[in-house]
Amino acid sequence: MDNLNLYSELLKAPKDAPVFLSAKLEADFILKAYRFGLFPWTSNPVTWWCPDPRCILEPKAIHIQKNMKKNLNLYEVRLDHDFLKLITSCKNARSQSWINDDFIQVYNTLFQLGYVHSLELYDHDEFVGGIYGLIIGKIFFGESMVSLKKNVSKIAMIKLCNLLSPYNFIIDCQIYNKHLDFMGAKNIPRKEFLKIIEEKCCQESGFKNFKDLKNQNL
Repeated sequence: MDNLNLYSELLKAPKDAPVFLSAKLEADFILKAYRFGLFPWTSNPVTWWCPDPRCILEPKAIHIQKNMKKNLNLYEVRLDHDFLKLITSCKNARSQSWINDDFIQVYNTLFQLGYVHSLELYDHDEFVGGIYGLIIGKIFFGESMVSLKKNVSKIAMIKLCNLLSPYNFIIDCQIYNKHLDFMGAKNIPRKEFLKIIEEKCCQESGFKNFKDLKNQNL
């Protein structure tokens, strides 16, 4: 199936249900899937989703509460420092999580290949939370975040937006919730989202190394 036909099929896919199932996660397939707006959610079998509407956040539109501004520099930001610590903490923070050993193994492979990236926050060398996702072109496909102290996930999102704002990125938040809405995220039709990623996934990110952004934009 060529790209045009695949996009056409996705437009007809269920709005709030899996598009299809697969037996297992594979790193190469994940990279292809994200380029078509698909992401894995649950495993055994793996369910692939492309919801309509889709929640996105434009980094320049991030909303920062007045009472948050005084907390933005409470923690040290580290980029791509300890991805396994972050993804394992995301798993352990939930009583039921889609993140299992297969997810951790495959996403760690993608981290080693330079596609998955993490923004972590530390309080005097104590890990307190962060956010991770994939970067393909000018899209940050958000996967999960965790807070081990108050407001850490909000701070992590704000810091991520600060990093990516100069490069005309879009952050894929996948599924709407009130927390994301309050921070400036919005729902857009799936058709519009697929057009955005078709364009932006083919663009250069604008930077050579995600780690370098810490010294440039924070």
